[in-house]
Amino acid sequence: MIPQILLGAYLLFLVAAGWRLFGVGWTRNVKMAAGAALVLPMPALFLLLGLFGRTEAFDDILVGLGLTLLACGLACLGAGAASAWLRARR
Repeated sequence: MIPQILLGAYLLFLVAAGWRLFGVGWTRNVKMAAGAALVLPMPALFLLLGLFGRTEAFDDILVGLGLTLLACGLACLGAGAASAWLRARR
């Protein structure tokens, strides 16, 4: 139960961060770097443990979790930015 709550909170945080990053007056490259800095730490924990860890039985699961978190994090960050962009168009 707790891991699902933490995952949901992480993804909602990324949606809110994407929304907020769209409104900041930074250049596109700085926004992309900030977005990468927000998304990458959580998947990197799983990816680094899976790629360089000594738990051979769970390496593929950890890499799969890391890649899934990376894809979902990027999608949520993009969804937040897209929703802010659509709202600003009105």
